[in-house]
Amino acid sequence: MQRNIITIEDATREWVREFNAIPQSVIMKMQEFDVDSVYELTTPDEYDDFLPMWSTMWTFGESLDEDWARENIQIMQDCGFRVYENDDFGIIFGIDGAGYNFYESHWIPLYKARGLKWHDENA
Repeated sequence: MQRNIITIEDATREWVREFNAIPQSVIMKMQEFDVDSVYELTTPDEYDDFLPMWSTMWTFGESLDEDWARENIQIMQDCGFRVYENDDFGIIFGIDGAGYNFYESHWIPLYKARGLKWHDENA
């Protein structure tokens, strides 16, 4: 099925739809079972808690995105994501925030940083 993706927000939503959502409670249970099973790759000292505020975290749906993230942890952090790694899940990321538009503040900047061009630049 071909989709007509016009705006950068439409394209970003399509990309994010491919991600795997993980309830933060799953990450907490893994951490309780083995404290070293999940470790943060972003700079943690500016945060109060080990996990982000938002209760959902994600893994990428495509290995190319995960490979890109491994090489661009600082860019992910600059886009407002906290990035973790786990042997079973690979790269896991979350947002430390609530009450504002995640697409404008996080997802669209990440889409742009990733260099994706699924949108019509004239839209």
